[in-house]
Amino acid sequence: MKKNKKRGTGEAKPSSPPDDSPQAVIISLPRIIVTFLIAGAAIMYRLQPLWKEDPHVMDLALWNSTVGTAGVTQVLPCSPNHKVEYTGCEAVRCGRMVLDRLVTAEEAKQLITIAEKGMALGGGSGGATILDLHSGAISVGTKFADVRLLANKNGITELFSYEDLKLYRSVKNRIQLEIEKKWKIKTGKLKLTKPTFFSRMTDKPPTTVHDEYWHVHTDTEQYDRFHYTSLLYLNTYTTDFMGGRFMFDAPGFNNTVHPKAGRVSIFTSGTENPHHVERVTSGVRYAITIPFTCDPEFAIGDPTFS
Repeated sequence: MKKNKKRGTGEAKPSSPPDDSPQAVIISLPRIIVTFLIAGAAIMYRLQPLWKEDPHVMDLALWNSTVGTAGVTQVLPCSPNHKVEYTGCEAVRCGRMVLDRLVTAEEAKQLITIAEKGMALGGGSGGATILDLHSGAISVGTKFADVRLLANKNGITELFSYEDLKLYRSVKNRIQLEIEKKWKIKTGKLKLTKPTFFSRMTDKPPTTVHDEYWHVHTDTEQYDRFHYTSLLYLNTYTTDFMGGRFMFDAPGFNNTVHPKAGRVSIFTSGTENPHHVERVTSGVRYAITIPFTCDPEFAIGDPTFS
């Protein structure tokens, strides 16, 4: 049975994030989300003006275009350490794809409204704010709090409505189905896993290393549970923010995805897909990270909020 990898950072171990039973209003920033945001030691980001072509960037999906019904797909050889351990679930052929017709721009706008309901009660001190509907964890300064306790403290009896959670589940289910179709996964084998969270990124300077979201990393090097990663963009590059492009890193050049409201990027989570987010230089960038696992031990259910 696989367990999460542990990484020594030389720093004090932060407390776990709040689970489904609120325990404290302010807690240390969860290791699981911190590691996801700052994974990797090397910084590979560049800021390129729109009017200057970058020979080191290959655009997979532009902000001002719509990919076809089948989306944009790149097939990649799986990483050398890739193992198929879960029959009927893990990828035999790895890769990535971008879809524009899975989630509407209006639904993306509604999801921003949901995110801001929670984020209004907190907010990171640097350029990154995180909200996890499953655990209730929300960035507050350099730490995390339970958004449910903050809501209660502010006299809010219903922070997220039934319709809010219904939309969140619907979008997640559509993405999951698309992964199952693309990689021919048997029904019931693929499971939602954590961390699953909204992110809000701005051009505010980092106040801690936790705000430095632009480091190159690969997901399964941090979490053995990750098998497929999906990113849903809630607003649009150049229209709502500058910088913030998503880059698959390769020797000599990057394959770049321009965030666009409703656009979904999906990829196998192994070392065949190193990636980073370009630093936001203006505006506000919203997205949702939704990872999936083939390991039932690390499955989580849909969020329920009370």
